[in-house]
Amino acid sequence: MTEIEPRIRPLTDALNQTGLLRTFSSCEGHVEPHEQRLTDRNHAYVQFVPAGGKGNEAVEAWLGSVLIRFKEKHGLLPVTVVGYKRYTPVEDAIEETFVLELRPFNRFDPPAQKRADIDRAIEQVRVLVDAA
Repeated sequence: MTEIEPRIRPLTDALNQTGLLRTFSSCEGHVEPHEQRLTDRNHAYVQFVPAGGKGNEAVEAWLGSVLIRFKEKHGLLPVTVVGYKRYTPVEDAIEETFVLELRPFNRFDPPAQKRADIDRAIEQVRVLVDAA
């Protein structure tokens, strides 16, 4: 898939405009029962790596500041926003990528509620990224 899903697009655009990182994979979240697959799709995410010439430390510090500001401004409910570094074995090496994940706190909420909560959190994070 080469197109960015429309609900997550504003956040991926804002992240890429920081000049600090480059996104390469994202998902707006798929909350309807018929959209579920073997893996959990009830959350949105963006995966990224440092932009050319930028280091992991700068991305880690920046990501941490965005997460703290989100928690201070919006709390942990109804969507929990987390960031982490993923280590993936690829051939004879380990690939390191960053993930920004937006997950509904209550997985038992109705799909329409989860969709609205995720969409609102995407916009809230986008505003924080633009302000950073």
